[in-house]
Amino acid sequence: MSTIEENLAPIPNDLIVQILSRLPAESVARCRCLSKLWGSILHRPYFTELFLTRSWARPRLLFALKREDAWSFYSLPQRQHDLHDKASPPLVAYSDFHMKFSKDIISPEYHGFTSGLICFSRKSITLKSQEETVICEPRTGQYATVPKLLRYGKSFLGYDPIGKQFKVLFMDHTDCVTHCSDVHRVLTLGNGIMEWRKIKCSCSLFHHVMDDEGICINGILYFSSKQRYYFPCDVKIVCFDVRSEKFKSIDVEWDSGWHVKLVNYKGKIGVVTWKGLYELSISVLEDVEKQEWSKYVYTLPENNILDSSKYSIAGVTATGEIVFSGNFTRGPFYVVYFSLESNTLQSVEIQGLEKDHRVCAYVDLVEDLNVNNAKYLKSSPRLNVITVRPKPQERNSALSVKNKP
Repeated sequence: MSTIEENLAPIPNDLIVQILSRLPAESVARCRCLSKLWGSILHRPYFTELFLTRSWARPRLLFALKREDAWSFYSLPQRQHDLHDKASPPLVAYSDFHMKFSKDIISPEYHGFTSGLICFSRKSITLKSQEETVICEPRTGQYATVPKLLRYGKSFLGYDPIGKQFKVLFMDHTDCVTHCSDVHRVLTLGNGIMEWRKIKCSCSLFHHVMDDEGICINGILYFSSKQRYYFPCDVKIVCFDVRSEKFKSIDVEWDSGWHVKLVNYKGKIGVVTWKGLYELSISVLEDVEKQEWSKYVYTLPENNILDSSKYSIAGVTATGEIVFSGNFTRGPFYVVYFSLESNTLQSVEIQGLEKDHRVCAYVDLVEDLNVNNAKYLKSSPRLNVITVRPKPQERNSALSVKNKP
């Protein structure tokens, strides 16, 4: 044994870093506890940035499934090859189950997905139906509950990539008619005690925050609002700088009555509008200060899958593909990729999801070790969380990819 040990050369730390940067976040978290040396290496900012770089190269689709009193979360690898490449290998389209919140939740409302964390509100039976906001990381099962506010409004989750901080923005609807400028709140995760702070916002920006989830791009949180509730076309996009906590409004062409979605289009805020079955347009904000937009109109190829009453826009991938997702897991469930460059469609059947659930789907889920830091998320015993993973034998015959032009 001593002879063998003498012949074994130690693995250089640089090689260890390269190997571990390819592991899933859950495995990295376990390796941090293996030894003091590995814990020191894996907590370094260099390793965190390297891991995030590799994570961006392997993005995933995230599915949040809702049914009555439960939320379930799944994901699967996002396609990385061109839609028109006939020789491309088939995708593994079996979803991974991550976690479920259930049994003690009444009327959960989903508020969005930002930098690996999801945000939703719930009313708990054990808390006498009081509403509270939950922030969680669906792949690891870590989560935290945000202090309750006895007010009516809408919450959004934003991330400051410079300061590495997550913040929850609460837009108050209670006192809009009083024209107060400091009724809204903001909360910073990871700074010790979580508490709400008042924040000033000109009420000229909005009177009614619309029922969307908002989107955070490069530290700017965007969401849509109306200045007057009964004027459907009187819509603006509100911009909240997560770092400076300043607001700004942007004029936008908004086709109310159709499927409209705020998206991240190659690092810029975009508005995708889906009219009827085949007409699709995307407006991209090219200059924030001048409020200059570029608009592109497309005609979807004829197909027998996409139906605006059964599908929604999940988002735009980093490679510029618009992703449509089924609204319910009834019968075969598909996601459909539309290439803006080649004007082609590809549908992918997803297996392994629970049946008869409503679906919220999101693109470009990446693993970021920053969000798994315990300073952000500390599990609350009040939530009933299930983190069972499928057995290996359940994955047999789980592949199904269909091209339907």
